[in-house]
Amino acid sequence: MKYCLLLCLAFFCVAPGVRAQSVRFEKDSLAQIFAKARQQNKPVFVLLALPPAPANLPDALKKSRNTSGLNAPAVASALNKGFLSKELAFGSRESAAVVRQYTVSQWPTYLYFAPDGSLLFRRSGNTDAGQRYLQDLAAFQQAQADPANLSRLQEEFKKGNRSTEFLRRYIAKRRQLGQLVETTLLEAYVQELPVKTLNQGAEVLFILENGPVMGSKAQQLTRLNMKVYDSLYRTLPLAKRVAINRAIISNTMAQAIATKDRALATKAADFARASWNTNYQRGMVAYEGNMLQFYRSTKDTAAYLRSAVSFYERTYYNMPADSVKKALAAMQASRQEQAANRQRLVQAAGKPPRAPSDSSGRVTTMARAVGTGGASASFLQELNNGAWSIYQTGTRNSQYLVRAMQWSKRTVDLDPTSYHYDTLAHLLYRLRFFSEAEAMQQQAVAVARREKAATGMYEQELQKIQKRTL
Repeated sequence: MKYCLLLCLAFFCVAPGVRAQSVRFEKDSLAQIFAKARQQNKPVFVLLALPPAPANLPDALKKSRNTSGLNAPAVASALNKGFLSKELAFGSRESAAVVRQYTVSQWPTYLYFAPDGSLLFRRSGNTDAGQRYLQDLAAFQQAQADPANLSRLQEEFKKGNRSTEFLRRYIAKRRQLGQLVETTLLEAYVQELPVKTLNQGAEVLFILENGPVMGSKAQQLTRLNMKVYDSLYRTLPLAKRVAINRAIISNTMAQAIATKDRALATKAADFARASWNTNYQRGMVAYEGNMLQFYRSTKDTAAYLRSAVSFYERTYYNMPADSVKKALAAMQASRQEQAANRQRLVQAAGKPPRAPSDSSGRVTTMARAVGTGGASASFLQELNNGAWSIYQTGTRNSQYLVRAMQWSKRTVDLDPTSYHYDTLAHLLYRLRFFSEAEAMQQQAVAVARREKAATGMYEQELQKIQKRTL
């Protein structure tokens, strides 16, 4: 294929003295890029960028954090010639959708897609070694040529292959790439199983790990032998049980949304609440959060707005002052501890410390999604998400918009990041406070630039605000 040839040329024909260049990222939306990729028969590279660096991080560490082998001449050349590339800023709207779809929990994450939109390879963690990224590109090429890659497995499934061995391979490939297993696929798999295999704990566990939809044949068959089922839940580690429950909830909610089945959504939300049987408050947050997802995804705007305002006000905006203070103190202490530990390493070694290294011994930087088990731990992120979701409904109701603006202002006051400023700017614009919106969007651009984060999206939105075309 054309893009394979270009990639090979980029690997082997870049001269040592080639002028430095950086990866050329597309400005179109991800949906537009995938459409263009199909037309041009080009693969797509998506970078989910690191979150902004803590303000108190030493300059030497900030520099190390922002140094990436991704911009090595050979790597940038290969990506620019052979791929359509898109960078998604941490916390952005498009980023949030990709994080959900591909279960991303580490940043930066790199996703490599075939021209048809099938995910073929992924990697997490930043390194200053360009060779690592060349190896990733080679791994993508191998996956593209693999007769058992996800794209080909999907095509074979569409053609009607339903052998147990094939379906198991297809399911395993989706899980390997961090994607939830579709209901139709899991149902097709259990349809082919001999009943006697459901007396085997390993087979029941395999089905459970892939998140059978509540009420589906797959879920019912896992309970065919209750002794086996109960034994699994008694003996499995807590982390494994939690992962199974999450998969069941996610797949059930996805099915409810696809079919606009409110009763099924309520079942999933009830199951989520019951999984917090020792913590009533967390259980209610889980229930309401799932129902909000259902209303938003099925475009039941009236139900969503009514429920969302009550939920975000009660759960996050009106958190007791002592809880807010503790959450902010814990966040700041964690940042200071990390910076202090790294600084001690600087002083001990007489040079900037190296972050964890990959197999080549080069610096690797990675951020992970962290939760402490309480609503207060992530209340700023949740408030920002809530404010943005109100904006996304398209409502012109000033009462809802003012509430959302207040939530957004709280996030900016407590944690002035580029994406918090961006949300506030959009809400101010919707309320027709144009000059204030422009000022906030300028802050979003300035903060992103200062953090050495992607600024393209914020600059585009600023231009729209200035032209009154947002």
